[in-house]
Amino acid sequence: MKMFLLEGFFSHTHNAAWHTLHNIICGTAAKIGSYLDAVRENPKCKVTIFHGRKDEVIPVECSYEVQKRIPRAKVRVIDNKDHITIVVGRQKAFARELEDIWNSTKQN
Repeated sequence: MKMFLLEGFFSHTHNAAWHTLHNIICGTAAKIGSYLDAVRENPKCKVTIFHGRKDEVIPVECSYEVQKRIPRAKVRVIDNKDHITIVVGRQKAFARELEDIWNSTKQN
């Protein structure tokens, strides 16, 4: 595990972590539906959701629920990866996947 991840994780106190989680849930949960609607209504906006099959932070079903809301969304479930290792440890592969998305969206 990269040291910056460990340092960031351990630098939070329980109180700070609780407030961060609370702010995310209470601050954005009410807005997320309208955000998804705005993306759904913009057909030029491509959507790809990356999810680690072993993610214990956010269940993979959540990504499929987003796809139900935005049917054109592609869900890419990556085997043997979790919430962190979907990127950490496979940075080059992840970067290539992002580049493929970006290259497919270039306007002529």
